[in-house]
Amino acid sequence: RPLVQVIYKSDCDQYADEGYRAEDTNNNNASVTTPMEELLSINSQHCPTYGLFRNFSNVFRDYAREGLAHEMLECPSPDETVASAHTCDENIGKDHEQIKRLQRIQMENDKFDGDRYLTDLYIMDEGDMIFDTATEMVPHWSVKGEQEKLTKAMQNDGHSEVIAIASKLENLSTADESIAANTNQSDTPNQASFFTPEESHQLATIPPSSNNHHQLTPEQHRSAKLSLLDLLFSYVYDHRTTDGDPTVESSWTIMILSPSLSWLENYHPPYDDIPNVLRWCIRRSLIYPYLRSYDLAIMVVQDVSTILMKGRRVVIRCLLQLRKIMEKSEVHYLFNKLYVDPLIEWVQKIEEKDIQDFGKEVNSILAGRHKVGKEECTETFLLDKQFLDMGLVGLEESMLMSSSDDDRGDDEEEEHNGDEESRSSGGFSYHDDGDD
Repeated sequence: RPLVQVIYKSDCDQYADEGYRAEDTNNNNASVTTPMEELLSINSQHCPTYGLFRNFSNVFRDYAREGLAHEMLECPSPDETVASAHTCDENIGKDHEQIKRLQRIQMENDKFDGDRYLTDLYIMDEGDMIFDTATEMVPHWSVKGEQEKLTKAMQNDGHSEVIAIASKLENLSTADESIAANTNQSDTPNQASFFTPEESHQLATIPPSSNNHHQLTPEQHRSAKLSLLDLLFSYVYDHRTTDGDPTVESSWTIMILSPSLSWLENYHPPYDDIPNVLRWCIRRSLIYPYLRSYDLAIMVVQDVSTILMKGRRVVIRCLLQLRKIMEKSEVHYLFNKLYVDPLIEWVQKIEEKDIQDFGKEVNSILAGRHKVGKEECTETFLLDKQFLDMGLVGLEESMLMSSSDDDRGDDEEEEHNGDEESRSSGGFSYHDDGDD
């Protein structure tokens, strides 16, 4: 029989005892973790993140169908962390991105075909139908080109053509900067009329993201601009080389030219800047697509600068066309969720002047190309071939030397043949004076 008998126990005491037992049980359970649980915890903390504002992770491992990452990206194993053996836990993410970037550059170097590049070196002079079309076309962001078409059509009295082009000009006009300065696309009827009904429907159906744009840091805004830069480069290249009519290969072309898409590249300003991003895009344009022309790549950069300086509405139109291309692809549709849709939403939120000033920055880099070689020039063209780290200058010099040697050999052979003919005739000329 117990020496002390409990004759009353309050509810609070009962709950306290139960709480103590529960806490004790939880502590015991918490202290026992399996190696697999520890491994999963580490992986969840250090898994790679990607997307416009790095809001996504494990997409290809947990959600996408098996094999999609291999078909969709050039980057191998996008959801696996790569780090050196001596990296501490807090630096695993940074080390992973640095190693991944080095892997990308090494793969580009391995895939670069010098002979193929030299084949397209003088394509402008030799003539190529696709190249000629790409360089001569008038893209939709060139209002001046459309006005020239209108003038020519009026001179030829082509009334139906005048009506069609005038209608197109109405949609393309971006001269009203006061309208373009509004932050919301649907604030005014004039701005709404800039977009076609199809484009307006696309804008209305884009699902909103969870990004709080007011809380984005200046570095995140700058990183988004750099991602926009490489996406516009790849879009413009495809737009020109397909004469504005996308093909089944367009989604691949856009993906492979863009480091953001092909390798899920994250940009980190101020360490990453405009010249870096443009050089990487130009490099890829000389390695992967059909036309591997440096001059065409510089033309594309000029187009990107023009699009950005035109303002937000022209940028959104380009992104909507890019989105449509990806949406039709059975492989690359996921890029809309990761990059394109967040970009369209972000572009609508930022100031018009921010986009235009960014375009002026790109244009200022291009301006250095026209100053190189002048006596008063102290600037360096940051997109010059020597800065692409592909050995292009040496390749071209070797080709010129080889060509000179071949020409010299041909001249010597012709001279040698001439001497042989002279010796075979004995140096005499035959003259028939006739019979006496």
